[in-house]
Amino acid sequence: MTLKASLAAEFQVADPNVAINKNSNFRNSLYLSLQMALREIVGKEKIDTLLENRAGISGKLMELTSQKASELGLKLILADVKDIMFPGEMKKAFAQVVKAQKDGMAALERARGETAALRSLANAARTMDGNPNLLQLRALQALADSSGNTLVLGLPNSSVPLIKQGQKSAVAPQKEGTEETE
Repeated sequence: MTLKASLAAEFQVADPNVAINKNSNFRNSLYLSLQMALREIVGKEKIDTLLENRAGISGKLMELTSQKASELGLKLILADVKDIMFPGEMKKAFAQVVKAQKDGMAALERARGETAALRSLANAARTMDGNPNLLQLRALQALADSSGNTLVLGLPNSSVPLIKQGQKSAVAPQKEGTEETE
Protein backbone atom coordinates (compact mmCIF):
# COMPACT_ATOMS: atom_id res chain seq x y z
CA MET A 1 0.00 0.00 0.00
CA THR A 2 1.29 3.44 -0.83
CA LEU A 3 1.17 6.35 1.54
CA LYS A 4 2.61 9.82 1.67
CA ALA A 5 4.52 11.16 4.62
CA SER A 6 5.85 14.62 5.20
CA LEU A 7 8.66 15.32 7.56
CA ALA A 8 10.54 18.29 8.90
CA ALA A 9 14.18 18.38 9.89
CA GLU A 10 16.30 20.92 11.65
CA PHE A 11 20.06 20.81 11.39
CA GLN A 12 23.13 22.96 11.72
CA VAL A 13 26.38 22.84 9.87
CA ALA A 14 28.89 21.31 12.28
CA ASP A 15 31.87 21.11 9.89
CA PRO A 16 31.61 23.60 7.04
CA ASN A 17 34.67 22.13 5.26
CA VAL A 18 33.03 18.65 5.01
CA ALA A 19 29.53 20.03 4.32
CA ILE A 20 30.63 22.23 1.39
CA ASN A 21 33.80 20.68 -0.03
CA LYS A 22 33.04 16.96 0.25
CA ASN A 23 29.37 17.03 -0.83
CA SER A 24 27.85 18.34 -4.01
CA ASN A 25 24.74 19.45 -2.08
CA PHE A 26 24.55 18.63 1.65
CA ARG A 27 20.84 19.60 1.85
CA ASN A 28 19.83 17.11 -0.83
CA SER A 29 22.06 14.46 0.71
CA LEU A 30 20.46 14.95 4.14
CA TYR A 31 16.98 14.93 2.58
CA LEU A 32 17.75 11.67 0.78
CA SER A 33 19.06 10.10 4.02
CA LEU A 34 15.94 11.14 5.91
CA GLN A 35 13.69 9.89 3.13
CA MET A 36 15.38 6.48 2.96
CA ALA A 37 15.32 6.10 6.75
CA LEU A 38 11.62 7.00 6.83
CA ARG A 39 10.88 4.42 4.14
CA GLU A 40 12.74 1.80 6.15
CA ILE A 41 10.79 2.61 9.31
CA VAL A 42 7.40 2.75 7.58
CA GLY A 43 8.07 -0.48 5.69
CA LYS A 44 8.60 -2.42 8.92
CA GLU A 45 5.62 -1.11 10.87
CA LYS A 46 1.92 -1.91 10.74
CA ILE A 47 -0.40 0.92 9.78
CA ASP A 48 -2.03 1.06 13.21
CA THR A 49 1.37 1.32 14.87
CA LEU A 50 2.39 4.14 12.54
CA LEU A 51 -0.72 6.13 13.35
CA GLU A 52 -0.53 5.55 17.09
CA ASN A 53 3.19 6.14 17.49
CA ARG A 54 4.26 9.05 15.31
CA ALA A 55 6.50 10.37 18.08
CA GLY A 56 8.28 7.01 18.17
CA ILE A 57 8.83 7.21 14.42
CA SER A 58 10.52 10.58 14.87
CA GLY A 59 12.86 9.10 17.48
CA LYS A 60 13.79 6.19 15.19
CA LEU A 61 14.32 8.63 12.35
CA MET A 62 16.78 10.58 14.49
CA GLU A 63 18.64 7.38 15.39
CA LEU A 64 18.96 6.21 11.81
CA THR A 65 20.04 9.53 10.29
CA SER A 66 22.17 11.24 12.94
CA GLN A 67 25.30 9.29 11.97
CA LYS A 68 24.79 9.97 8.25
CA ALA A 69 24.27 13.68 9.01
CA SER A 70 27.59 13.72 10.91
CA GLU A 71 29.32 12.20 7.88
CA LEU A 72 27.92 15.09 5.82
CA GLY A 73 29.38 17.65 8.27
CA LEU A 74 25.96 18.35 9.80
CA LYS A 75 24.42 18.02 13.23
CA LEU A 76 20.83 16.81 13.10
CA ILE A 77 18.82 18.62 15.76
CA LEU A 78 15.31 17.47 14.93
CA ALA A 79 13.64 15.05 12.53
CA ASP A 80 9.87 14.89 12.88
CA VAL A 81 7.08 13.22 10.91
CA LYS A 82 4.42 15.86 10.31
CA ASP A 83 1.74 14.05 8.31
CA ILE A 84 0.94 10.55 7.16
CA MET A 85 -1.53 10.59 4.29
CA PHE A 86 -3.35 7.58 2.90
CA PRO A 87 -5.08 7.10 -0.45
CA GLY A 88 -8.83 7.86 -0.61
CA GLU A 89 -9.98 4.24 -0.36
CA MET A 90 -7.84 3.71 2.74
CA LYS A 91 -9.27 6.83 4.36
CA LYS A 92 -12.75 5.45 3.76
CA ALA A 93 -11.73 2.09 5.22
CA PHE A 94 -10.27 3.78 8.31
CA ALA A 95 -13.43 5.87 8.70
CA GLN A 96 -15.55 2.71 8.51
CA VAL A 97 -13.38 1.00 11.12
CA VAL A 98 -13.62 3.98 13.46
CA LYS A 99 -17.41 4.18 12.92
CA ALA A 100 -17.76 0.45 13.63
CA GLN A 101 -15.73 0.83 16.83
CA LYS A 102 -17.85 3.79 17.98
CA ASP A 103 -21.07 1.92 17.11
CA GLY A 104 -19.82 -1.07 19.11
CA MET A 105 -19.01 1.14 22.10
CA ALA A 106 -22.47 2.75 21.89
CA ALA A 107 -24.16 -0.69 21.73
CA LEU A 108 -22.12 -1.84 24.72
CA GLU A 109 -23.15 1.23 26.69
CA ARG A 110 -26.83 0.70 25.79
CA ALA A 111 -26.55 -2.93 26.92
CA ARG A 112 -25.02 -1.82 30.22
CA GLY A 113 -27.88 0.63 30.74
CA GLU A 114 -30.48 -2.02 29.93
CA THR A 115 -28.80 -4.46 32.32
CA ALA A 116 -28.84 -1.87 35.09
CA ALA A 117 -32.52 -1.12 34.42
CA LEU A 118 -33.40 -4.83 34.48
CA ARG A 119 -31.45 -5.30 37.70
CA SER A 120 -33.36 -2.41 39.25
CA LEU A 121 -36.69 -3.87 38.11
CA ALA A 122 -35.75 -7.27 39.52
CA ASN A 123 -34.89 -5.67 42.87
CA ALA A 124 -38.22 -3.81 42.86
CA ALA A 125 -40.11 -7.03 42.05
CA ARG A 126 -38.42 -8.84 44.96
CA THR A 127 -39.30 -5.97 47.28
CA MET A 128 -42.93 -6.00 46.13
CA ASP A 129 -43.13 -9.77 46.56
CA GLY A 130 -42.18 -9.25 50.20
CA ASN A 131 -44.73 -6.47 50.69
CA PRO A 132 -47.73 -6.56 48.28
CA ASN A 133 -49.11 -3.23 49.55
CA LEU A 134 -46.17 -1.50 47.90
CA LEU A 135 -47.64 -2.28 44.48
CA GLN A 136 -50.88 -0.48 45.36
CA LEU A 137 -48.97 2.47 46.76
CA ARG A 138 -46.85 2.64 43.63
CA ALA A 139 -49.96 2.62 41.43
CA LEU A 140 -51.43 5.48 43.46
CA GLN A 141 -48.17 7.39 43.18
CA ALA A 142 -48.14 6.94 39.39
CA LEU A 143 -51.70 8.20 39.16
CA ALA A 144 -50.92 11.20 41.32
CA ASP A 145 -47.98 12.12 39.10
CA SER A 146 -50.09 12.08 35.94
CA SER A 147 -52.88 14.45 35.06
CA GLY A 148 -56.36 13.96 33.63
CA ASN A 149 -57.08 10.66 35.37
CA THR A 150 -60.08 9.72 37.42
CA LEU A 151 -59.40 7.49 40.34
CA VAL A 152 -62.08 5.17 41.71
CA LEU A 153 -61.20 3.42 44.92
CA GLY A 154 -62.93 0.24 45.97
CA LEU A 155 -63.40 0.12 49.69
CA PRO A 156 -64.55 -2.87 51.75
CA ASN A 157 -68.23 -2.86 52.81
CA SER A 158 -67.32 -2.59 56.46
CA SER A 159 -65.80 0.87 55.99
CA VAL A 160 -68.85 2.44 54.23
CA PRO A 161 -71.77 3.41 56.52
CA LEU A 162 -75.05 1.81 55.50
CA ILE A 163 -77.82 4.06 54.23
CA LYS A 164 -80.89 3.86 56.43
CA GLN A 165 -83.85 2.20 54.85
CA GLY A 166 -86.53 4.51 53.72
CA GLN A 167 -84.09 7.40 53.20
CA LYS A 168 -83.99 8.73 49.67
CA SER A 169 -80.75 8.64 47.88
CA ALA A 170 -79.45 11.98 46.78
CA VAL A 171 -79.54 11.04 43.15
CA ALA A 172 -81.90 8.37 41.92
CA PRO A 173 -82.09 7.42 38.28
CA GLN A 174 -85.50 7.93 36.70
CA LYS A 175 -86.96 6.39 33.64
CA GLU A 176 -88.40 8.73 31.10
CA GLY A 177 -92.19 9.13 31.32
CA THR A 178 -92.50 7.74 34.87
CA GLU A 179 -92.95 9.54 38.13
CA GLU A 180 -91.54 8.66 41.43
CA THR A 181 -94.04 8.15 44.20
CA GLU A 182 -93.61 7.96 47.90
